[in-house]
Amino acid sequence: MKTSPTPAANNNNRIIRRSLRCALAAVTCLLSACSALIVHPPAATTATQRSGQVKFTSKDEQIVGDIAIRHDSENFLAEITKAPGVPLLTISAKFGTDPAMKEVKDRHMLIVRATGPLSHGGWTWRPRDLTKKGGSGAKLKDHSRAWAALPEVFMWGEARAKGESFRVCLPDVVIHAHTGGGEVRWFDYTRHENPTNVALPIRDLRKLPAMETVVCKLDQ
Repeated sequence: MKTSPTPAANNNNRIIRRSLRCALAAVTCLLSACSALIVHPPAATTATQRSGQVKFTSKDEQIVGDIAIRHDSENFLAEITKAPGVPLLTISAKFGTDPAMKEVKDRHMLIVRATGPLSHGGWTWRPRDLTKKGGSGAKLKDHSRAWAALPEVFMWGEARAKGESFRVCLPDVVIHAHTGGGEVRWFDYTRHENPTNVALPIRDLRKLPAMETVVCKLDQ
């Protein structure tokens, strides 16, 4: 003889189903947010490829190496090596606009990752982290974090060459680029020590001590 579920059992089942739906929705939202920040290497068939030489200088070290860059409008990959082909650093980045950074309307870097000996153990940086309480400001004092600006400054130079706009988000950086033929030919940037923890005009930033300088010359 079959028995019907009691009202209490039905209520418990409804609560369980509702909880499962809420949990599934939360997981879906989390996966969607994470997927938006996944860095994919540019497709070899559609990406633009550049190569050249790069020099990094800080108070602790000076490195000169070869650089190979592959990028499209959304993804960036740079591999820095020392002859004969010894890997030093791999930098990957994703570009776009972030709704969470409402004050930044221009296209900019969403996330950057660095691996290899020059990354001091490897790290990931997101510009939005700077707006969080207790964010990544202290971590950015590591000299290897200056490499985070390389994709930004390169894409900024490319945008200038095409008459477009691109926002550099790494703080306290003075940048330059030389363009020609619709592309960036060389670029450099210097990150300055800024004890004020507020954005400064370039003329004031230049007066502060330099922490790191990166110069990149690309083959024509």
